Amino acid sequence: MTRKLRLIPLVAILLLGSLVVGTTWHEVVGHGLTGVLLGGRLRYVQVLTVRFSPGIEWRGWEGAYGVCDVTDVPTPRRERIMELAGSMSTWCVSVLAVGLLWIRRWRGWRRWLLIGLSIWWIDLMTYLLPSWGIRRSILWGARSSEPYQAATALGIPGPLIQSFGIVTSVALAAALVLRLVRDRDTKDAPTDVAPAPQGS
Repeated sequence: MTRKLRLIPLVAILLLGSLVVGTTWHEVVGHGLTGVLLGGRLRYVQVLTVRFSPGIEWRGWEGAYGVCDVTDVPTPRRERIMELAGSMSTWCVSVLAVGLLWIRRWRGWRRWLLIGLSIWWIDLMTYLLPSWGIRRSILWGARSSEPYQAATALGIPGPLIQSFGIVTSVALAAALVLRLVRDRDTKDAPTDVAPAPQGS
């Protein structure tokens, strides 16, 4: 089996793990923690097909990757901030992960972890798709754009949040690819250097 073929299951695990952990982060930290800090009360969190409230309950697929039910947020403005914090929290993790990949050359599981975290910009980008009339996962998923609606309710122009999503997503993806290419080139570079000729 070639090295590229061996990477396929690893990449599949990385993508699946990013979906599960990223969705959990989006709901628990982005919406849940932010909502509680803004004065709300967390009732339950659902990630994919499992609801935590406070017990664990199998719910099956209900048409959403995740749900975080935060009630009693004191003001509409704070509620919009909580809604925007979901996708922005994963975006911040992506920025941090890409930055760490550039700071030093990580090895082993730490490198793979950072690569997985660095693609979390996908959350914001896909959540903005409904603002152009496209379902979140193209063929399925939300028809409404949570970050777009929250941002515009907070007074941020729609085209601005859309442009922010596109530009930063492209920039983060490009930065990750460039880092990986440079790492590969450095790894493949010859390390044996011919000794300098000795003078008589």
